[in-house]
Amino acid sequence: MPVVSVVIPVYKAEKYLRRCLDSLIAQSYKNWQAICIDDGSPDSSPAILDEYAARDERFVVVHKQNAGVSAARNDGIKNATGKYIHFLDADGWVDADFYQSMLRVARNTKADMAVAGFVTDNKYTKPIKYKNTVVAKGIYNKLRASFALTDSYVWRYLFEADFIRKNNLQFDTNLIAQEDTLFVLDAIARADSVATVPGVSYHYMFNENSALNSRDAAHHARVKQQYKIGKQYRRDFAKKHGVMRLWRMRKIINLFR
Repeated sequence: MPVVSVVIPVYKAEKYLRRCLDSLIAQSYKNWQAICIDDGSPDSSPAILDEYAARDERFVVVHKQNAGVSAARNDGIKNATGKYIHFLDADGWVDADFYQSMLRVARNTKADMAVAGFVTDNKYTKPIKYKNTVVAKGIYNKLRASFALTDSYVWRYLFEADFIRKNNLQFDTNLIAQEDTLFVLDAIARADSVATVPGVSYHYMFNENSALNSRDAAHHARVKQQYKIGKQYRRDFAKKHGVMRLWRMRKIINLFR
C-alpha cells in the first residue's frame, strides 16, 4: 500500500505534463501512488497519462467528463489509498527530495499538515523558503507560519488522509478559482498543528492554457469575480478567528519572508 497519494487534476497540460510526472519518478522516496484525474482534457494529456500508467503501476489514471478542478481533486481524494495526500498540479513539479522531506517532518512532528515553500516563474508572485522546521499551534501561529492569508495554494501542503476524511474536507465544485483558499483555510482552522518543511520547494508554473487562464471573456469575468470572493473570504476568516492584526500585517510580512 502506498504511503503518499499524489492527486493530479489534468486539463490541457500536454506542454508540461511529462515534466510533472517525471518529477514523481525521480523522487528519492518511492512508495507513492499518483491518482491522475483526466478532466476531459481535449489535448494529448490523456494519452500521456495512459503511457505512464502502462509502464509504471504507481500511476493510476481516471478518465472522466470535464467537471472542473475541484471535482477532479474530490475524485482524487475518493480514490486515494495512501496515509498522506498531496495535491500536485499538472503544470507544476517538485524537488527530488520533496516527499521524503515532507514525510519526515509530518511523521516526526505528528502534524496534521506539513507545508513547503515554493518557487515560481511568475514575477508577480513572491517565493517562500523555509530555513527551519516550526510546529505551529493556535490559529495565529498556524496562519503566520503558513502564509495562508496570502498564499493559500493547496499544493504546498501534505495532509494526513485521515485528517481530510475525518473533517469531511472537500473542494467547492461551484468555484473555478480560489477553491484552494477555502479548502486550505478550513483545514488550518481544524488542524491541531501545521509544520513547516525546510530545504525543498514546489515549483509553480504559470500555464497560459489552463482552464483558469481561458481567454473567453465571460470565463475571465467569472474568474476575476471569484478572486474577489477569495480575498473577502480570507478577510472574513481573519475576522472570525480574531486575527485581523495578522490580516493587516500580511503585506509587511511578505516583504520579509
